[in-house]
This record gives sequence, structure tokens and C-alpha cells, in this order.
Amino acid sequence: MASEAVVPKPDKSAAEAPKAAIVKKAYSPERLAEHRALMAGVLEEGGKRIRRSVDRLIAMGFYDKDGKRLKKELPADMQPGADRDFGG
Repeated sequence: MASEAVVPKPDKSAAEAPKAAIVKKAYSPERLAEHRALMAGVLEEGGKRIRRSVDRLIAMGFYDKDGKRLKKELPADMQPGADRDFGG
């Protein structure tokens, strides 16, 4: 005896899902100017954070002022095979 899967046909009264429409949004000049100002501020703040991080690494002696790495050895807890406890 052959068994076949029975797939019911959709009811004609069933609502079909609407198809996605691509909508091109037009932003106002004020909105675009606000966005440009916001992005300029984000990029400026990002540059400041990077500079502070670099200054901190130089102050700790990991890098020199030319960007060359001075310390290449890892701390004891970061060595391969080290017994580490992360407090968990």
C-alpha cells in the first residue's frame, strides 16, 4: 500500500501576505544636516578615544612614540598552559 502525503490546497478566501515593497525615503535637508553633524561628532570623539588609548600604552611602556612595540613577553597568567582563575 503506497502512502502519499496529502497537501491541502489553500482556500481561495485565505488572505495572502503582502509583498515587500521597496520604498526610497527622501530625507529633509534639515535631517541630513543633523545626521552629518552627529556623524562628525562621533568620528571626532572616536579619534579622541583612540589618541587617549595610544597615550596610555606609551605611558605604560608597551609602545614607543614611533609606534614600535617594546614589550613582547606576555604576563604569567597569559602564557600558554597557565593555570588561570577568572573568578567564575
